[in-house]
Amino acid sequence: MATYTLIRLVHLSPLHVGSGKENYDFSAADLHSDTLSSALAALRAQQGETKDTEEFLSSFTLSSAFPFYRKQYYLPKPLGKIAVCIPGKEEHEYRKQLKSIRYIESGLWKKVIAGEEILAKESQLQGEFLHADPPPHTPLYLSQVNQRVYVPREEGEDATPFFFEWKYFDSEAGLFCLTDASGKLLQEVIRLFIRLGEQGIGTDRNVGGGKFSVETDTLTIENPEDANATLLLSLYLPTEEELKELSPERSRYELLLRGGYLSGSSEEDFRHLRKKSVYMFASGSVFPVTQRLKGKITDLRPNWNDRRMHPIYRSGRPLHIPIKHTDYESHTH
Repeated sequence: MATYTLIRLVHLSPLHVGSGKENYDFSAADLHSDTLSSALAALRAQQGETKDTEEFLSSFTLSSAFPFYRKQYYLPKPLGKIAVCIPGKEEHEYRKQLKSIRYIESGLWKKVIAGEEILAKESQLQGEFLHADPPPHTPLYLSQVNQRVYVPREEGEDATPFFFEWKYFDSEAGLFCLTDASGKLLQEVIRLFIRLGEQGIGTDRNVGGGKFSVETDTLTIENPEDANATLLLSLYLPTEEELKELSPERSRYELLLRGGYLSGSSEEDFRHLRKKSVYMFASGSVFPVTQRLKGKITDLRPNWNDRRMHPIYRSGRPLHIPIKHTDYESHTH
């Protein structure tokens, strides 16, 4: 059994998460763990704590941000086949709906990671969500694409229209993340989240985007006695030694390219630069191993000859849990 501190981002203003590309008509689907931890480290740096950034990021793990509604928390569906049935229907009738599921309500999710079969009503499967019964009366969030205009600073250049996607959260919904930080470190992490909520996260913070208040809760997760796999709740960048042990040919995973622009740099003339890029395993990925994963922190600082250029740390240290996955028949090493 493990108990994690749950950090709720409540009263969340419209959010746009950059996808690392130049187009704004699409907001990235998730607020990833490396974005959150790097934002916290950047706030520490603004306070003058710049010498121990890597040590700070190494001192705790943080999940990616997942949706919640009231006290219902949604966690990532393990990739691969899960045992969910709708009584009275053939599997082929709801297989497509199951494939669309990305988040599972925590009560049902705990049964899924224990390898239990879920008997669900069709009304519980709504888009990306497998809800508890009854499901929420309203969507947790809605997306809206608005047309905007870029006005160049140089005279003689034409204004350019573009589209921009916002995510609007229901007043009783928001995002949450889990952390294993404790004691004074946990208090520091919470204080940094409060400051992050005041400044905002994502794109267009200067017009109120991505602002939130902070509440805390706890989430206890039982470890299955017959666990045969590991589930990621964050991004993960394995060490070379770990990569050899992950059995990628048997794993169920998604890779994400992490990089993008230095849009959050304190140096305005660096913000047009691109970070180096690295692939990480996404939350929801499943590996047929049960040992503890360490991961590593990497520096995505671009090759730019300027003494002001600072390290761009990204944490690939994973928050992960043991599970019993129906794709694996026996206990693995």
